[in-house]
Amino acid sequence: MAISGCTVGVLCHYWYHALDRKFPGRSLKTVAKKVMLDQFLCSPITISVFFLTLALLERTSVEEFVEEVKKKAWRLYVAEWIIWPPAQVINFYILPTRYRVLYDNTISLGYDVYTSYVKHDQS
Repeated sequence: MAISGCTVGVLCHYWYHALDRKFPGRSLKTVAKKVMLDQFLCSPITISVFFLTLALLERTSVEEFVEEVKKKAWRLYVAEWIIWPPAQVINFYILPTRYRVLYDNTISLGYDVYTSYVKHDQS
């Protein structure tokens, strides 16, 4: 899980910088654009990177990886829609870019417990 967190953390670091370059400012309209892009583009990518990183570490086959993503990724995506939009409004509206990954990681402490549960759920 820690290695997966490192890959997603790096991805988020560059993602936030790209969002700030493309959409500078903190108006509500700008924040709404960032939150929507984060949810529609970054969330599916980070969920995929999470499963891919662990599949590589666990040396699972491509077929097993694809099956696990089909079976479990939607649960994480639904959870992301519950947790992250309010968190990202705070992130993009209040915090300077340099603190965003730290804030994101703080929120992730709780979210990652659920992520681990979904990953290892056998049902």
